[in-house]
Amino acid sequence: MFLEKRREMAEESVFYGTWRIVECVSLSGTVETTGFEGTDFRLDETGDVTWTVADGVESLPFFGCETYEVCAARKSSPLDLGHPTVLKFRTFSGHNIEFRVEISDHDDLMLLTYDRCCMLQCQKVASNDTKNEFTFSFLSALDEGYFSDLVIRADSGKEYRVHRTILRLANSQLDWNRFPSPLTGLPEDVLQLVLHYLYAECLPNGLTEGVAKSCVMHVGKMPGFDRLTMLCETFIVNTALKEQIMCLVRDMHTCADHIVDHFSGKREPDSSLPPELLMKDPAKLCDVVKQSLREAAVAGAKLLILCDLFSRKKGELSRQERHEIIKYAKCRLPIFMSQLHTFLEVCKQHCNSLSAHQRHEIAAYLVPEIDTTLDAVSQFVVETKGALEQVISDVNKENVSTIPEASRKGGKLGEMLGKSLRNALHMRELMKLRSFHERVTTLVMSLLQRKENFSLMSHDQKVRSVAKNLEQLIDEVPMFLLRIEELISALDEKVQWREWKYLFKLGTSKVAWGLSKVVMHKSMLESLTRRACEMVHRGQFSQAMVALGLLEPMQKQAEVAVNNQSSVIAGSKLAARGGGDQATHQQTNIVESLMLPPLARHSTLAQHTAQLFGRNYETDMVFEVVCVQDMADVVIDHTHGEPIAAKTEREPEVSMTQIPAHRVIVAARCDWFRRALLSGMRESIDKKIIVHDTNPELFRLFLQYLYSGQVQTNDMSTEQLADMMAISDRYEVKQTRGSASRHKGKASSHTTNVCRK
Repeated sequence: MFLEKRREMAEESVFYGTWRIVECVSLSGTVETTGFEGTDFRLDETGDVTWTVADGVESLPFFGCETYEVCAARKSSPLDLGHPTVLKFRTFSGHNIEFRVEISDHDDLMLLTYDRCCMLQCQKVASNDTKNEFTFSFLSALDEGYFSDLVIRADSGKEYRVHRTILRLANSQLDWNRFPSPLTGLPEDVLQLVLHYLYAECLPNGLTEGVAKSCVMHVGKMPGFDRLTMLCETFIVNTALKEQIMCLVRDMHTCADHIVDHFSGKREPDSSLPPELLMKDPAKLCDVVKQSLREAAVAGAKLLILCDLFSRKKGELSRQERHEIIKYAKCRLPIFMSQLHTFLEVCKQHCNSLSAHQRHEIAAYLVPEIDTTLDAVSQFVVETKGALEQVISDVNKENVSTIPEASRKGGKLGEMLGKSLRNALHMRELMKLRSFHERVTTLVMSLLQRKENFSLMSHDQKVRSVAKNLEQLIDEVPMFLLRIEELISALDEKVQWREWKYLFKLGTSKVAWGLSKVVMHKSMLESLTRRACEMVHRGQFSQAMVALGLLEPMQKQAEVAVNNQSSVIAGSKLAARGGGDQATHQQTNIVESLMLPPLARHSTLAQHTAQLFGRNYETDMVFEVVCVQDMADVVIDHTHGEPIAAKTEREPEVSMTQIPAHRVIVAARCDWFRRALLSGMRESIDKKIIVHDTNPELFRLFLQYLYSGQVQTNDMSTEQLADMMAISDRYEVKQTRGSASRHKGKASSHTTNVCRK
């Protein structure tokens, strides 16, 4: 089993990387332009797929998929052709979109074939591996204030030493030479935020929602701060989303605590019965069960909102931010399991204390309650079945094959693929609805049969039947407890990150799909929704129906007034039970990506700084490159018919090349230069650094990297790459060395391949 797993992982590894759709070919071999050529998708080892689609391209269904799975071909015998390898793009509205896949011998070409439609030819491209890339910022210059030439004062009087060169690069639309300088008089926390953004193009850590709102208010209309305003607004939205998700989870924990409290007798502080006798009263037990079911319904409604919220908002979040939410949800699992374990422990204690006579009394009291419940549930399920049949009829009439003319920018082959995928997904949705209808029909028939059988019994027979079922339930409680304990102890092992991530996305996607169908036909289900609100009889449940779009706000006003007291969150009790955020260090951090400086290739500041290099504009230092050239003459002697080479030594020629630069930029980007320019020695006094053992062209490339964060090494020879690595080592710039070493490795590999050919 282990060797088979290793083999499957090795086979799947050939799919890892970034692929580009280069052609769309019909099954007859015709190549047509579809419009989505050039679309990239990255398959990583964690099971995620990331799509990069150009603007204006028709959105195909699988572009919305977030995970993938490779189902490798299997053969039962050497003569068996086996099943073809299948690439499944998963979790598009709870669906899998499958392509038969073939990989070339060199693992750089992939052919995806969609059933009876067309083939997508994909080519592996050099991915932008962010693991070996570095962020670009000048934060060290802002923090330490070296070489500053401008002071900006906040409204509190605090002064900030800044640099006109960097401020112009970050925002060229403001006049940084005027007096008073721009940003003068801003609130201190807002000024800190704005300066941090100008030096790093990101938001600072520890930012609060209030400061972000204040920043939008003060600098939102200033020229050149459009992106900062956008970042702050995104931060505000994501912070609200984080708080909403955490609030929903807290509400579910609270409902679970309330259920435990109901069965423990703690929800009735004024009861005349002591807690140990409270559950032995049949009337009280019946009331406790009803209250607990209502709490469970509220928790279920909160879970529906959470799934719907994540599915609707995930497109606005980065991949990292989505993963933070999923990790937060995973870290709450042990707490929910602990609450379930506590509930079962309470039930076990009460069940063990019940005598046979007390169980008989409880069964006798429950008989009329069961009769009433069966009537209500049967009517509800029958109405659900009828509404579902009407929904299926309407969905069946939908013509999903019709594509608007505005979206038909590609060729006929692209239209065929889009139609085929949409029709296939439509049929799957219809099959899911029909399957659900079959299950509901089976449930209705079973429920009606049970109701009829129960109604035909005498009162004594009903009591004996209920007592027997109650006894079986009591006997199974210890087994449930044992299973919960085993699951808690092995939770991390059984539910690993990759599986949990897929299950979370699949579950939320299916729930959101189901909700979308219900909302589309809510007029047919309106009476059922109102009946559900009446049965639950909780203000929070009615509010949840409004949030999901199943009830109109005006209806909510009438429902909220009913038992609104249950909507209060017992925060202190939740924290004491372990359901609060203090119980774990894992918190949602869906704004983290807004607080990281961009990679150099994505940095506008880096692009402007690269343009500054070589312009000699407001430079305040020079690099003097000393190059020593060996000037030996070569003399060719043709005596005896064969050329003989001889050298005549000359004095070596020394050349000096001066390259102007900006102290604040090279100091912020290179610690060695910063120490030299701040040392008080000759380099800092003369504002000149002398460079030996290299040539001016190569050192210019090195400085170009410091200014831009990137260096083009594709056209450099292996010897030049080695020299670049030596310069990087000398001046302690690991980033350049890493880039050069990677390209050197690629160059060596390419040379080896050429030699083999």
